[in-house]
Amino acid sequence: MSAYCNTFLSKDHSYYSDKSLLLFCQHLDDTFHLYSVSDERFEILVRLNWPKVTLDQPGPPAYYSGFDILGLGSVNGILCLISKTLQDMILWNPSTEEFKVIPPNPFDSGVWEDHTEFGYDSLRNDFKVMRHMHDFQNNDFNEIWEIYSVRNNSWKKLDVGMRHYPMENKQLYIVGLSHWLCKTKPDNKPYLLSFDWSNEVFLTTPSPSNVEGIFTCLVESFLVLLNGSIALIICYKETYTSHILILSELGVRESWTKIFNVGRSLSYFNKWQNGGGKKGRILFDKDGDRLAWFDLNTQMVEDLDIFTEDFCCFLLFHKENLHPFEGKNL
Repeated sequence: MSAYCNTFLSKDHSYYSDKSLLLFCQHLDDTFHLYSVSDERFEILVRLNWPKVTLDQPGPPAYYSGFDILGLGSVNGILCLISKTLQDMILWNPSTEEFKVIPPNPFDSGVWEDHTEFGYDSLRNDFKVMRHMHDFQNNDFNEIWEIYSVRNNSWKKLDVGMRHYPMENKQLYIVGLSHWLCKTKPDNKPYLLSFDWSNEVFLTTPSPSNVEGIFTCLVESFLVLLNGSIALIICYKETYTSHILILSELGVRESWTKIFNVGRSLSYFNKWQNGGGKKGRILFDKDGDRLAWFDLNTQMVEDLDIFTEDFCCFLLFHKENLHPFEGKNL
């Protein structure tokens, strides 16, 4: 296991080739800022301007206060932005300033939205947005999956009978697949739900058998991308310890491998979710007031000179894409 961990941490994964870092910050006044990061110590931050698209909303134009970002990184260089009122979605390429406003969904009558996902169909060179909806018409409960295609500029319903209850709404996207943690009802058993954007099908992976019974109010869990792999971090609030598991093969419960136990010295369990990185480094919010790197190789914490008392931050990986995606330029 020690040899496996050393190999895992030391390898250079192709996922990170030519990728840059973006720092996304949400302030207490409900404004959103996005920064380009020049190095991993975050010593040089360049604030990026949001796309100047005026949405049909009351008050000032939405871009004055910025947008929320869907997911934990860009998809082939494209970010999916959510307006402040949660009513509008915009696909945006920060490298070319090209953007596209997603048209209204024609199936919205009588439904409410659970969550939204964004991905790329490599077979058709097509960016897609998927929404999970609940329909309560006629006293009947139905789950509806709807998907939008940029290439076709249209929405359609997916014919899938997938009922799910997400434990978190931030998707983890890796090479044509989106992943998020869900749980069953009523027994609250966790599992990984994945969506293949090219074939438009779901795949489920059961949670590790040795941790299945621990998901309670005393435990917090979330996904990060660690050295190009899906990593599940399980944090215990009572003991201030964390377990980190890596998934080797989708759909196979036995392929979960627990590779790290992080000791009590790291009592930041509720702030891990800023993001993972390469060579076993994880960004987190230390004590709720500043960003720091945690190095799994050395078990050491490296403080960064970014203080977060009045906002929360997420680390995004971004790869420059200079090709058009059926949008328009500013």
